[in-house]
Amino acid sequence: MDFLKIDSPFMRFLETVANLMILNVLVIVCSLPLVTAGASFTAMHYVLLKIARKEEGYIVKSFFHSFKQNFLQATLIWLIMLAVAAALFFDWRFIRSYEMPTVYVVLLYGVALVAYLIFLYVFPVLSHYSNTIAGTFRSAFTMSVLGFITLRTILMGIVWPLVFVALWFAGYTVVPLVLVFCFTGPGFLRAKLYSGIFEVYEKKAQSASEEQAEEKEKE
Repeated sequence: MDFLKIDSPFMRFLETVANLMILNVLVIVCSLPLVTAGASFTAMHYVLLKIARKEEGYIVKSFFHSFKQNFLQATLIWLIMLAVAAALFFDWRFIRSYEMPTVYVVLLYGVALVAYLIFLYVFPVLSHYSNTIAGTFRSAFTMSVLGFITLRTILMGIVWPLVFVALWFAGYTVVPLVLVFCFTGPGFLRAKLYSGIFEVYEKKAQSASEEQAEEKEKE
């Protein structure tokens, strides 16, 4: 009966599943006023990264800590992303209506791809690093490029489409799963991927700090 021990892999798995279910409910409830969705997603990624690194504590407490701490910046970033999405949608409708040259179509899809890549990282970055809004967008873009090189961003980018494909083929049979894992399920997979990219930046920052400390000691 070793698998029933509190620190066994099986019990750790059940704990993770339960945490993801609780977190998903929090995300849905706190995103109901659409304007607060950005803060909700940021808090979700704050907790998901802890779970992915096996550093989780109190899920509810951690969620609301990040929600309150990043509320203003997350809300502004969310509104900016919504505005960008709306602009891209109307541009797409305009191009389709007036049969614009292919170069405009390619340009639009290129901008949409960049926006999507930034969206993949902007809330995880905000949840983990203190920065300005502009700095958060820059970091999200840089990490998306680095992740693209290592295939991490490609894998992150296909997680959400795969969810919709599964819904399309499975129909109503997966509705219960969607209700309890629709955000945190794909989000957890993404956290496992971007955690490695964050570690690259953290090691660089640590090395820079150590070099600065050594220079100060020499002085």
